[in-house]
Amino acid sequence: MKLFLVKLAFASLVILAFSCKKDLGPTDLRIKNTTEFTFTDVEVNTSEGIHNFGTVAAGQTTDYKRFDMAYRQAQIELFIGQEQYELIPVDYTYEVPLGRGMFTYEISADTTEKVLSIHVEADAPLD
Repeated sequence: MKLFLVKLAFASLVILAFSCKKDLGPTDLRIKNTTEFTFTDVEVNTSEGIHNFGTVAAGQTTDYKRFDMAYRQAQIELFIGQEQYELIPVDYTYEVPLGRGMFTYEISADTTEKVLSIHVEADAPLD
């Protein structure tokens, strides 16, 4: 029985090692403003540093920016008028990287609660 458990543990480790070989990046991201308001000073941090996307008009989408690694959640700070909005993930501990590809962060805002929401769309693989 003990030998069986050792073999099972070893097989599990081998499977885990091969299943974790996902290409983690780079990841190209862009921002889509899904609101009726203009976003200014849009900054995105996917755990590797801040990228500034500038101003994003209502309904508009930015150009892509390259990130070494990105997740479905990101720290996003922006202004609507004079009001600052922030989306701050709890942490990235259990997040799985988006991987090598092109993605859009669709950002919406609740102006009553002053909160942001994010939805991620996969656009295309990277060549």
